[in-house]
Amino acid sequence: MAGTRGDDDTGAFEFEKVSIADARKAIEDGGPTGHASAPRKDGDWDAKRRGAASEPLSPETVAWLARLPATVRPNQLALRYARIANRICETWKAPLHCLRLLDGLITDDRGGRQGFPLHVATELANLRDHYYKQHRKGDQAWEHVEMGR
Repeated sequence: MAGTRGDDDTGAFEFEKVSIADARKAIEDGGPTGHASAPRKDGDWDAKRRGAASEPLSPETVAWLARLPATVRPNQLALRYARIANRICETWKAPLHCLRLLDGLITDDRGGRQGFPLHVATELANLRDHYYKQHRKGDQAWEHVEMGR
């Protein structure tokens, strides 16, 4: 049977060879019997998102915002996306994690995301630049991208 474990106890799987046309037809028909998944609806992810849209800024985040220089303080982000501001605050003292979080918020590596309004995206880019300059050596916040990271 396709995709079942072999009897040889090596942990290997046995697969049935099929043509590309047969594989496409199987996918279009819902996949192998017993493994078909329901088509994804646009609203499926809404229930799985972390936190609620109305999550307030935490006291730690309010204090963190107050410590930031006014030129890089993400005010619009905090007003419109408190949950994300709270996440940035939580990772602020862990440079690798924080840079990855900020990079992930600025760039779309999953495809199809709407993105932030321009003023919020600009705040995030300025904040990331400020953070990079504090925690890395070099003059430019994006030089690791240019060097092939």
